[in-house]
Amino acid sequence: MRKSNAPVSPQVGYTLLVTTWLCWGFSYPATAFVLESMDVWSSRVVVMTAAAAVLLVLGRMQGASLAVPRSHWRDLIIAAICNMAIFQICMTYGVQLLSAGRTSVIIYTMPLWAGIFAHFLLGERLTRARFLAMALGLVGLVVLIWQDLSHLRNAPLGAGLTLFAAVFFGLGVVWMKRRLWQNDPTILAGWQLLIGAVPVTLIWSLGDATLSLSSISRESWLAIAYLIIIANALAYFSWFRVIAAFPATVTGIGAMAVPIVGVMASAWLLDEKLGWREWLALALIISALATNLASTLRRAPA
Repeated sequence: MRKSNAPVSPQVGYTLLVTTWLCWGFSYPATAFVLESMDVWSSRVVVMTAAAAVLLVLGRMQGASLAVPRSHWRDLIIAAICNMAIFQICMTYGVQLLSAGRTSVIIYTMPLWAGIFAHFLLGERLTRARFLAMALGLVGLVVLIWQDLSHLRNAPLGAGLTLFAAVFFGLGVVWMKRRLWQNDPTILAGWQLLIGAVPVTLIWSLGDATLSLSSISRESWLAIAYLIIIANALAYFSWFRVIAAFPATVTGIGAMAVPIVGVMASAWLLDEKLGWREWLALALIISALATNLASTLRRAPA
C-alpha cells in the first residue's frame, strides 16, 4: 500500500502551512454568509459531503488507494467524530450565536487543549509554561465575551459551543498522532469528512431543518463553494500533510496565525467592529499559544 507520509520540502511545507491558515481564517466570514440562507445542519451536510467527495476523488486521481487497513478504522472513526462531526457543528453554531471573528479566536485555543490531551494520551509532560499558557488563554476568552454576556442572550451558549469545538479539535489532532497512518493524507481527510457527515446527516434528516436550494442567495452559493473547495478540501489537503511532515511546534505556528486572519477577514467582509476587548483577547490568546510554543522549542532536541 502506498505510504501516506511522503516527505515534502521545507518550501512546499511552509507554503501548505500558509495556505491552511488563509483558507481557515476566511472560512469564518464565509460561514456567516452561508447562514444567511441556510440553517446550521443543512449547511454542514452540504459542505462536508461535497468536500469529502472532492478529496476522495482527488486522492484516487493521485493514485492513492481508498482502502483503509481494518486495524485503523477505530482510530479513524474516533478522529472523524472529533475533528469533523463535533467540531464542524459546534463551530458553525458559534458563528451563528456569537460572531465569526470571536469564534475564530476561541477555536484556535486548540493547541492548549491538544497539550493537555497529549499529556494523557501520548505521555507528554505538562509544564508550568503550559499551565501559564492555559491561564492566558482562558483570561482571553473571558475578556472576549464578558461584554456580550449582559447584552446578548445567546453569547454564553455560542462561546460554550465554540470552546467545545476547540476542545474536540485538539483531541482529534492528538488522536491522529497516536498511530502511524498508511494512507495518503488526502484519503484520510476525505474519509474523516465522510464519516463525520454520517451522524450530521442522520440528525439533520430527523430534525425540522429543510434544504431549499431555490432560497439560497448568490452570495451564499459563492460562500458554499468557498467552504467546500477552499476551506475544507484544500485546507485539509494541506493540513494533513503539515501534520505528517512537520513537528507539532511548526503546526502550532500555523494555528497561531488563523485567529488573526479570521478576525481581520470578519472585520473586512462582515463589518464586525474591532474594539479594545477584541485586540486584548487576541493578544492574550496569541501570548498563550506563543508561551506554549516557546516551552516546546526549549525542550526540543537540537
